[in-house]
Amino acid sequence: MKKYLYVLVVFVFCFLLYTSAHATGSTYYVDATGGNDANDGLFTSSPWRSLDKVNSTVFGPGDRIFLKAGERWAGTLHPQGSGSSASPIVLDMYGTGPKPLLEGQGATNVVMLYNQEYWDIGNLEITNTTPTQGTATRSGVEVIGQDFLASATTDNANPAVLHNIRLHDLYIHDINGHHPKINGEVSVGIKVIAKRSEDGSPSRVTKFDQVLIENNKIERVTRGGILVKSEWASRAQQGGSVVDPNVPWTPITNVIIRGNQVLHVSGDGIVTVVTTGALVEHNRVDGFNEAKVDYNAGIWSYNADYTTAQFNEVSGGKTIKDGMAFDFDNGTKGLLFQYNYSHDNEGGTVLICQNETNGSVSDGIFRYNISQNDHYQMITVCKFGNYSNMQFYNNVFYVGPGIANNMLVNQGGNGQASFKNNIFYNRGTGGYMAKSTWTYDSNLFFGNNSPSATVIPDSHMVKLDPQFLNPGSGTGINGLDGYQLRNTSPALNNGAVITGNGGRDFRGNPLYYLAPDRGGFEYQSNPAPAPTNIAMTKTPTSGSYIVNPARATDGVLNDSSLYAGLDQGLQWMKMDLGAVYNVSSVKLWHLLGGGRTYKDVIVQFSNTADFSNGVTTVFNNDTNNSAGQGIGTDAEYVETTAGKHVSFSPVLARYVRFWSNGSTVNGFNHYVEAEVYGN
Repeated sequence: MKKYLYVLVVFVFCFLLYTSAHATGSTYYVDATGGNDANDGLFTSSPWRSLDKVNSTVFGPGDRIFLKAGERWAGTLHPQGSGSSASPIVLDMYGTGPKPLLEGQGATNVVMLYNQEYWDIGNLEITNTTPTQGTATRSGVEVIGQDFLASATTDNANPAVLHNIRLHDLYIHDINGHHPKINGEVSVGIKVIAKRSEDGSPSRVTKFDQVLIENNKIERVTRGGILVKSEWASRAQQGGSVVDPNVPWTPITNVIIRGNQVLHVSGDGIVTVVTTGALVEHNRVDGFNEAKVDYNAGIWSYNADYTTAQFNEVSGGKTIKDGMAFDFDNGTKGLLFQYNYSHDNEGGTVLICQNETNGSVSDGIFRYNISQNDHYQMITVCKFGNYSNMQFYNNVFYVGPGIANNMLVNQGGNGQASFKNNIFYNRGTGGYMAKSTWTYDSNLFFGNNSPSATVIPDSHMVKLDPQFLNPGSGTGINGLDGYQLRNTSPALNNGAVITGNGGRDFRGNPLYYLAPDRGGFEYQSNPAPAPTNIAMTKTPTSGSYIVNPARATDGVLNDSSLYAGLDQGLQWMKMDLGAVYNVSSVKLWHLLGGGRTYKDVIVQFSNTADFSNGVTTVFNNDTNNSAGQGIGTDAEYVETTAGKHVSFSPVLARYVRFWSNGSTVNGFNHYVEAEVYGN
């Protein structure tokens, strides 16, 4: 019994030590109506009253400051102190009713932290407005890091780090600050910024790590919605060969901006500046650049690396300058836009803006996004050409009737970009132009002003209806199933293979199901049926006369007297397969006897009846181009009862054309049978 009692005593003692070591701080209550600053603030029955009382208190790890629901205060809330990694300081609400309201009434900021860390701030309503437009910058929430832990001498080689700032479930609205930037400062709903010294005193590089901004609603702000920025910004990528060692590029790390609404702001929506690895996801930006006096975009990064922006919906951008949904801006590397939805933006969909002569944009990816009824241009490029390795693939660009949107342009600087597996669906008035430094592969063009291969040099282009379930029917980022492909779509299983493709399509389906599809949705179908002879009973035609044309597709292979006959010399025989098929092989029998070898045998496919563009040649033994269809590299062959079997990578086509130029026996051209296999 004594043994068990001893164990129990030891357990209780250890438990008390543990709970003491991990004890949370105090909870303070603030009530603007029923409180009194002479109270201890520790109970709902004895709350504090004013912001001044909160601002004059230094809080510590685990402390909680709760403002009463339904109450309101004027001025700036700037509590002091920092939490810890295990015990952040919490600023939130208590009671039931509307969120507590903080009215800045023209203050520089309404909620402020300065060189503080480990804070969790949520469930407040914040305004900052005056009857007349402000002439200085104003913010709703501003978190500043500046010369944190600076000593008597300047130290820019060892950054000081401020950790763990969480801003969530805030309603920030009606901030009428100054619209233009003032010495680089802007009015913003939420701002987290690492600043430099302004007075020339000893400085220290300061950065933030772990910034989480989530589930906030921000509306009617002059100027921006959400900004995370560092002023420690000088590096070669952004400023060419000139780098200021006194301002080393020191990015903010582990930034997450998600689940926010930014509505009706005069300038930018969501911006990250001098960050690395930021994640911007599941946000809604609707109505930006509404002042129409400056350059602004919906979601973008500047002088930042490896930002991922995904699952966002951006709309309602106004413009006389920019006004597009997304922007690869100057100094960015590895910026990734994926699984986003943009619509009804006056400035278009995407901007590439390396807007300084010695800046750069590189390694950007824009994939599996859907654009519906954006205006102006799909992709806009600033005047300089110092951008490289920009990839645009598996996107859908839909333009409805009456909308003037230039689908592809030859405008701005000539940097390197590639376009693969995109679907351009154009019911509007815009057209297409190619840029000499851009490459194009396996894109689908449908609707008005569809380009020929001489305009857009895409050897695998398709110019057919992609057969969306319901194009133009998007109702929100979760209402885009109308852009899925039907099982008869000409965009199925014939796109370019792209490595490092993210592993999923717009809806989350795995890549690739069979072979790459074009567009934003990978069709999830059963395996394709085995190829069949789709030329059977199709009646061929010729550029001259053709005798007994039906014999070329009657299925009789063992009687060489039953042939279709064409005139002498260079001739072609063509068939309309009746629909678009994925064609993968051809079998061909000419007339036998005398060891015949037919000359200039060429097999071609196209989706246009006159073969004026989009021609794919799958066999060509015309080594001197005497037929004018290009120099062939295939070998001549002697006709046998086995015929000639040609297999190739699947080709999406409706028409097939066979060339020949007589044989080694005579000048006539004979076809015993022609088979085309596809599904």
